[in-house]
Amino acid sequence: MKYQKMLMICAIAGLCMAFQTQPVCAQNLEDQTLFETQVQEYGMEETASVQVLEEVPQTEDDQAGQGQKIEVSTEEGASSVDRTTDGQVTPPGESSEGETAQEGKQPGEEQPEESVQEEGDQSETQDNGEQGETVEEPPEAEKVTGLHTTCLTDKKVLLEWNESEHAFYYKIYRRQGKGAYKKLTETAALSYTDPSAAYGKTYDYKIIPVNEVEKEGKAATIHLSHTQAVNIKTQKYTYNQMETDMQELAKQYNNYCELTAIGKSVEGRTIYDFAIGNPNAKESLLVVSTLHAREYICSAVLMREIEYYLRNYNHSISGMTPAKVLKNMQIHYVVMANPDGVTISQTKSSRWKANSRGVDLNCNFPATKFIVKGRRGSEGYSGLKALSEPESQAVSSLTKNLKKKQTLRGVVNYHAMGQIVFGDCAAAKIKKDTQLMYRIARQLTGYSDAGGYSAPKSVADGSYREYVMYLLGVPSITLEVGCTSAPCSYWEYESAFQKNKLVVLKIANAL
Repeated sequence: MKYQKMLMICAIAGLCMAFQTQPVCAQNLEDQTLFETQVQEYGMEETASVQVLEEVPQTEDDQAGQGQKIEVSTEEGASSVDRTTDGQVTPPGESSEGETAQEGKQPGEEQPEESVQEEGDQSETQDNGEQGETVEEPPEAEKVTGLHTTCLTDKKVLLEWNESEHAFYYKIYRRQGKGAYKKLTETAALSYTDPSAAYGKTYDYKIIPVNEVEKEGKAATIHLSHTQAVNIKTQKYTYNQMETDMQELAKQYNNYCELTAIGKSVEGRTIYDFAIGNPNAKESLLVVSTLHAREYICSAVLMREIEYYLRNYNHSISGMTPAKVLKNMQIHYVVMANPDGVTISQTKSSRWKANSRGVDLNCNFPATKFIVKGRRGSEGYSGLKALSEPESQAVSSLTKNLKKKQTLRGVVNYHAMGQIVFGDCAAAKIKKDTQLMYRIARQLTGYSDAGGYSAPKSVADGSYREYVMYLLGVPSITLEVGCTSAPCSYWEYESAFQKNKLVVLKIANAL
């Protein structure tokens, strides 16, 4: 409305000038004052003179609300006043879209800038007041993966993990038992050695990745029982307990051992290869135990032996340091080759030797001429053909793979009972190493010679030792532990371990 008044005043002023007549009425003076005030509001001087002398006829478009421009002259130059489509007037120095005009700017004079942020615009303003690009926050560091432990000694534990994306460094925490977490250190490395992890204690470790702006990512945790893993407190050392102990050892001594499934039993139990030492070693030694179900004392003894080597991996034991011996030779253990049969012996028939299909696994290996013998049952049945059973297949496959890929230097077999060692060999090429293994075993254990036993010159009975020596050409011996009939008494477990704990490492060091 005020702009229509201003236009009316302009028209009246023009008519007065044309007739050289000044309106002197009070209303005219009031309108004149209003006009001058409006001019000042839009940046014009009081001395501005109106150049338009006649009213521009209003068109139909004007009536429809379309804009019209009126030229106004000032002493410093012409400006324009725009009327927008809704009939409003845009002040001089501004465009019809609300942008600040730059006309009339003096040289060197800073024109104040005004930033208008429209609704929904999420851009940020930089410190200098200018409109800048959106500054994105650095991504959060990814949770670390591959976290594992290796007990270096009874006091030192090594933690290692994979690199976390977007992490600049890592915070490491530890708690003992159920206590509170305490910060150990910060490191940019991918490993940390805890020098104060006492043997016999349990710990939880937490690794937190931190990005470049000190924002913490999600923590990765691992539990460590820095304690004895293999605790055999009863005579029946079960498959389930053995499996649990293997997994715990693999967790405690991750860098020193590998736990690999090599097959399944008839009833679906996993048969494992537990390897200790350098996985890239060029040579290997294989230990096979408990092909006969009721002889599970052998599994108990070998699990104790494995933990003994791992716990003392970096220490000297009887003049040998496992880390040095196993740098060039990896030892593979098939601790329980007949898990189904062991379960039968421990739950149904204590004197059971065969697998769950009644096949004696130590009669089921390839021979020069395989002979079917015996009847399906507890012991003595060879099966209808060599390697008819999944358990013997798994053991045979591992043996051949080691011979091909890692130069299998020897095989040590553990059976029970009798406290004797079998070491006779008729093959000239492997006789020297076979006798070396035999002498070491007898010297360390104090076991007797096999007496009148003489190894056949060809394989006919499908036994694993003869198969290894005569068909694969690898030195092999067999130790029979225990002095009572199998399954051996619990009180024999400790003495059997003490007599055999150095046998395998000594043979590996000698070959």
